[in-house]
Amino acid sequence: LFAHLRFRNISGFPKIAIFNINLPKQKIIVCQQKIPPLSRVILHLHIFSCCITSQFLISARLSGRSRVSYSLTKFRASTIRSTMATKPTFRHILDLSKDEKRAFLSSFDSVLSDCDGVVWHFTGPIPGVDKALQLLRADGKKLAFISNNGMRTMDEYRKKFRTLGVEVQQEDIVHPALTTVHYLKSINMRDAVYCIGTEVFKDYLRQAGFVVLDGPKERFPDNNRAANQVRVYSEYFEQRERDPIVGAVVVDIDVNLSLQQLMKAKCYLERSPDCVFIAGATDYVIPLDASMDVIGPGYFIDILERSTGRSALVLGKPGKTLAQVVREQFQITAPKRVLFIGDMLPQDMGFGTRCGFQKLLMLSGGTSKEALFEHDNVDQLPNYYADSFADFIELYNERVPNEE
Repeated sequence: LFAHLRFRNISGFPKIAIFNINLPKQKIIVCQQKIPPLSRVILHLHIFSCCITSQFLISARLSGRSRVSYSLTKFRASTIRSTMATKPTFRHILDLSKDEKRAFLSSFDSVLSDCDGVVWHFTGPIPGVDKALQLLRADGKKLAFISNNGMRTMDEYRKKFRTLGVEVQQEDIVHPALTTVHYLKSINMRDAVYCIGTEVFKDYLRQAGFVVLDGPKERFPDNNRAANQVRVYSEYFEQRERDPIVGAVVVDIDVNLSLQQLMKAKCYLERSPDCVFIAGATDYVIPLDASMDVIGPGYFIDILERSTGRSALVLGKPGKTLAQVVREQFQITAPKRVLFIGDMLPQDMGFGTRCGFQKLLMLSGGTSKEALFEHDNVDQLPNYYADSFADFIELYNERVPNEE
């Protein structure tokens, strides 16, 4: 139960707010908090109980040096702003009963899957994924893939799938750079685009006809002389007459990211409120293999948001714009018949929730089993989880005898 209680101390003395929760056969002292004179507090209470009903009681009293107390009793759940928080149950697909496994495989017609941490790591394919994808396709499931990784070209994606024995067409892959191109064209962007991203990402923008700015790439002098600092700032960060107008700042994965680039992006965003702030991938972790990961661009997007006071428009997962692109590209009319597979809770499972898909979390990438069970954002939790795509092989092997 989440309860939000407001208390105001109008006296000239500090007081102590003491809150009790009364439940059947138990009494819980929730908290005590000091309230300064002539001030108010809002207490956010998070209460766990196995027997919460609409009849529970909250009592509160204010006491202080004046020895005057105020009592509020017999509050029903409906009289305070409160909501029941029910954590959804999620089960491992191999822990389902035989009938449940059969029902699960029959519950979806299409599979939309993340790539990194699910289909492969940077070091190679995840064991069993080739056979699992082939079994799903042989069962009539339509396969498509949505990636937050703009480091590969479309041709490179297709070649990697071909090595797994799975032929994938360009229209079956959602690439973050092409989603960005789609959005910039939709708003009729005519000005230059400042991009923090890979050369692959920037090339897709250039091929679409956009003027792309990047850098600076050279090292700045690190001496502390004021004159030198002023020269550097004016040369690299101030608007000059010959400089093109920047209409959008795009931030994605860039393995060579520098403070200079973040400063450049900050200046463009602060210079014009009309400059669009776009985020591609928002991942905080990029898994290289089962035991190693690197820092993702999410942290750097946070830096720009905090330093500029601007909120980024997220075109990667779990963004609203990407959800619309996916629905249109794959002509999805029955989202509950789509199984979305990913390895990250905020990005992948959050995206699945936004789209209304069934959600399967793979533990082969950026989320451990412990992190899954500790996560408390219900919109970012899966319906099912599995160790890896290889679990589908066992799932299909168990189904065959039952159908013969």
